[in-house]
Amino acid sequence: MKDKVVVLKCESYSEDLIYEKLKRGIELLDLKNIPEKILLKPNMLSARNPNEGVTTHPTLISGLIKIFENKKLIIGDSPANALKPIEEYWENCGYLEISKKYNVELKKFDDFLIIDLNVNGKKCKIPVTKLIKEYKVLNIPKFKTHNLTTLTIGIKNLYGLIPGMTKSILHSKFINPYDFSSFLIEFYKEIEKNIFLTVVDAIIIMEGDGPSSGELRKAGYIIIGESPVYVDYFCCLLASINPENIDFIKIYKEKYKLKEPEIIGDNFEVLKNFKLPSTKKYFLIKNKFFSKLLLPISKFFKIIPVINLQKCKKCYSCVNVCPVKSISKNLKFDRKKCILCFCCFEVCPYKAIKIKKSLIAKILT
Repeated sequence: MKDKVVVLKCESYSEDLIYEKLKRGIELLDLKNIPEKILLKPNMLSARNPNEGVTTHPTLISGLIKIFENKKLIIGDSPANALKPIEEYWENCGYLEISKKYNVELKKFDDFLIIDLNVNGKKCKIPVTKLIKEYKVLNIPKFKTHNLTTLTIGIKNLYGLIPGMTKSILHSKFINPYDFSSFLIEFYKEIEKNIFLTVVDAIIIMEGDGPSSGELRKAGYIIIGESPVYVDYFCCLLASINPENIDFIKIYKEKYKLKEPEIIGDNFEVLKNFKLPSTKKYFLIKNKFFSKLLLPISKFFKIIPVINLQKCKKCYSCVNVCPVKSISKNLKFDRKKCILCFCCFEVCPYKAIKIKKSLIAKILT
């Protein structure tokens, strides 16, 4: 039997419309075992207004609360910038209002358990919120691009179950896109039994240089599936991307097998001219198959994060999140330390960090 992915056409963030769409989608999916305790896990990357398209829109959370109102529900996520008060995230993202309206508790990921992973022979111990022992996760990602993984949807959103700054430190252990994607898959497989459902906010999506500074685009869909892998597979098709060109999907298929999902629900139209992150081709240089061919020009090929001091508000989110401490308190990069994980770019709430390209990089990308 094929894994099902439900596609629902949804033109706006109207609460009534989203509730009706979600209700229909859940019915089509015909879930057999609905857990009694559910952790609603949005994408809470930054303390931003939901209209900025960086975080999961709160109306999807409210719709799911109404659908599963007879269950024990909590809302939680752990942003990378753990030094900023989480209450600021809750309020700015619109989750505090939802919490009060429906009397659903917001949870900070204070306590954690340790899981052991083996990623391509590299053994590591990873902290994960202890809430997954008691609650099953209802994964509610935002459809966005990502400078390291190309897309951040179902699989990548589960990374937020790792508390705070640890996520940044892991970037220093798994530096290139392939290794980081390998980590994401092994992490997912270890917690797979704790994931109940994935519901994607793809009404307004982000393309280009996501996940925080890309271009917003109306897609008009809600996408639902029990497996985040198959949800992400469909999202690739929606964006005119060959799923096997996405590292974490390719890795999953090679190691754990993957078949095309059964797509049900509404008809959909493929998004034309979907914009990928500008850093995508940069990582070809790190690929052993391309490095020899590109070696003569690779030293002139540079894509780096830079801080626009005129936009910068000196919140120091970038300093706090950097896994290798390559940004000083006076907001200068140590380029020898920088591993180009773009965590600083991800978390900047003021879009003060941009990606600068050398002339060769501009030509090739």
